[in-house]
Amino acid sequence: MNMLKKLTIVIFLISCTLQAQTYVKGTLNPAEDYSWIVLYQLKGVKQLYIKNVTITNGEFSIEFPKNAPIGIYRLMFSQQKDGFVDFIYNKESIELNFNPANPLQTVKFLTSEENNTYQKYLMENSSQQQTLDSLQVSFFNVQDEIKKAEIVNLYKIKLDSLNKFQTTYEAITKSYLANHFIKSNKKYYATQLFDSAQKYLNSEKQHYFDFIDFTDKELLNATFLSEKVIEYIFYLNGSEDVQMQNGLYKVSVQEVLQRLGNDENLKSELLTLLLHSFAQIENTILIDFIIDNYYDKLPKNLQDQSFLSQIEEKVKLAVGKKAPEITWEENGVTKKLSELEIADNYIVVFWSTKCSHCLSQIPKLYEFTKDKPNIHVIGFALEKDAIGFNNYIPKLQKWTNILGLEKWQNPVVKEYQITATPTYFVLDANKKIIAKPDYFENIKAFFEN
Repeated sequence: MNMLKKLTIVIFLISCTLQAQTYVKGTLNPAEDYSWIVLYQLKGVKQLYIKNVTITNGEFSIEFPKNAPIGIYRLMFSQQKDGFVDFIYNKESIELNFNPANPLQTVKFLTSEENNTYQKYLMENSSQQQTLDSLQVSFFNVQDEIKKAEIVNLYKIKLDSLNKFQTTYEAITKSYLANHFIKSNKKYYATQLFDSAQKYLNSEKQHYFDFIDFTDKELLNATFLSEKVIEYIFYLNGSEDVQMQNGLYKVSVQEVLQRLGNDENLKSELLTLLLHSFAQIENTILIDFIIDNYYDKLPKNLQDQSFLSQIEEKVKLAVGKKAPEITWEENGVTKKLSELEIADNYIVVFWSTKCSHCLSQIPKLYEFTKDKPNIHVIGFALEKDAIGFNNYIPKLQKWTNILGLEKWQNPVVKEYQITATPTYFVLDANKKIIAKPDYFENIKAFFEN
């Protein structure tokens, strides 16, 4: 009898363990050629790797680790844009399917009422907001008073519908984790249409964070806040004037950081995200502004000097930075780019005698610059040997011509991060990078304008 009881207990414990194991299963339809899928937890500004599995005939299954925290998770099946599906994990197994060509709009949850509800909310909310935004844009452009009145009336009807929709979903998801994101997805709409785009934009910026609680732990544990911050800084603050654009960036960064209060951990994560984002567009002015005014003032344990070094490496060739040194021998004399004082502007071009595009563009560049004493060209040729170089340089007598052996492995080529030829850098008299044209035509336009 005792043995039977023990066996019963063991079976019960095994059953409980099996029941406690949760998973996410899915089907890609059509399957196409996708062979793997990765599960991440989205936390703060980070994607935390959980595990990856293979996709077989379009199907996959991933078990969640024991004690996996609730929150937003991501299934990534491709590194290309939108090659992922996000979902809420709330201690329940999830089954879904989607079309990999358009996963965000086609995902269907076969289990998980919470994810189904949240997905329906996102789709409908997006549709209703687009309708209201379209009516506002139409109002800017319509002159006929009767049509204006029709737009105003329709706007009021649609706004009332959106408000009721929002209230309904906040109520039915009250016990869900999704409720935190639904409340924060609410968007402010004025009761009256604006008669100018600038007034509308001002209202958008003023009320952008009205429904976002920066102290909400569930928002902090997802990437929701970071995505909102990026949208606010980069898409609601625009100007064609570079100086004004940087001013708008600075103000928006200040506004966002003020909302974080004393949460130094979140501030550190967002600053890291912003530095990475500005490095992507090579905006060294904002990088220096963020580091000097905010990052360097974080507690030392939240600063990452290796990360700052990576950022500096990414933007070392940005416009405004001094060009890396180039050293070469000329008639037995060592020469340096930094020491040249023979022109107002310099063009450093990385090219090769084996590159068809180069052989098309280099003669044009030579003809354009040969009689311009204010422009001097440094031609750095990526070659395996000196044969082609020696045969070609007599055609470029007015340039400084440098033979770069070892091609892509040449130290100067690596320092300038060259991945294709020809690659151009335009420098001022102090050897600061002032332009990085893609083609000869861009160089010509730059100097002619």
